[in-house]
Amino acid sequence: MTSDADSVITPEAAVALCDAYLTGLVAGDLEAVLALFSPDAVVEDPVGSEPQQGMEALRAFYQIACDSVSEAERVGPPRIAGTDIAFAFTITIGSAPNAMCIDIIDVFSCDSAGKVCGMRAYWGPDNMRAAEASR
Repeated sequence: MTSDADSVITPEAAVALCDAYLTGLVAGDLEAVLALFSPDAVVEDPVGSEPQQGMEALRAFYQIACDSVSEAERVGPPRIAGTDIAFAFTITIGSAPNAMCIDIIDVFSCDSAGKVCGMRAYWGPDNMRAAEASR
């Protein structure tokens, strides 16, 4: 995913990583989501909440996400800075008539193996809306 020479993630690799993450969430495939992370990764979702570190903590955190995300759509291309990737997306949680959408920006920090070693999710109450509401 990254080149040791320049430590930059390619646009193609960034798209693949972001899309694999969203696909895993929607499919409820916990193992596929966890496979994207390094063993000691730290996740702060949303930013300002208690960080989750290590596979045991990520397993518990992402089990909830995998059980509740019913749709996900990346909005625009990922933005790359060295080994960091920022990307916007919208997830839908639950099902009609009570489904909620959340507009999120995630920032992945990747290690030399292309695994996510840090993730920060930017969203708050103002980014949540009923699924039927227009964007």
